[in-house]
Amino acid sequence: MIKAEDLYKGLFSKSSNQRKTQVTTIKRLIGGLQSFRTGEIELDCKEDKTIADAIVILEQATQILQKAAKHKHADEQRQLKRLEDAHKAVNSSPFATINSVADRIAFISKVQPHTVAWLRDESKNLLFSYERSYKDCLTDIGDNIAYRPEPLNEQLEKAWYKFQDQLPSLKQQHAALILRLQELQAQAAVKP
Repeated sequence: MIKAEDLYKGLFSKSSNQRKTQVTTIKRLIGGLQSFRTGEIELDCKEDKTIADAIVILEQATQILQKAAKHKHADEQRQLKRLEDAHKAVNSSPFATINSVADRIAFISKVQPHTVAWLRDESKNLLFSYERSYKDCLTDIGDNIAYRPEPLNEQLEKAWYKFQDQLPSLKQQHAALILRLQELQAQAAVKP
C-alpha cells in the first residue's frame, strides 16, 4: 500500500481538509460493513472473512490518509506563514515606498504589464484604478516570492536592483500614461 509521505507529496495532492473528508467517508464505510457483518443477513465463513479483510484494508487506508492529511496540514501552515512573511517583507521594502507616478507606473508595468495596457484605456476611474493596481502589484510580488525557496529579503533586493536598472526605459515607454495621470492628480488636488 502507498505510504502517507508519498501520498501527500503526490502531484495531485489534495488539501488536508479533502484528505480528512476522505477519512470520514471511509470510516463511515467501515461502520456500514461492520453493521452488515452483524446484520440480519447470514454470511458464510468465506463471505464474513472477505468483509473482515476489506475492513482491515480500509482501516489501514484511513491511517495512511490521516498521516497524509497531517503532513499536508503542516505544509499548508508553513506555506501560509511564508506567505504572511513575504507580504510583510514587501510592505517594508522599497517597493512599498514608491511615491511618484512615474515610478509607480514603471513598477506596475514590470509586475503586471497587462494592467498598464488596461490603464491606458481607462477613462472614468483612472486614479482609483492606478492606486488599486499599485496595491495589487505589491500583493503579487509577495505571492510570487513566497513560493520560491530563496530567502525573502534576498529576492526582494534582487528584484529592486533589477527594477532600478529598468526604471529609465520603463518611464520612457509609458510617458504618455504618466503625464495623463499627473494631470489628473493635479486636477484632483485643485478641486475642493
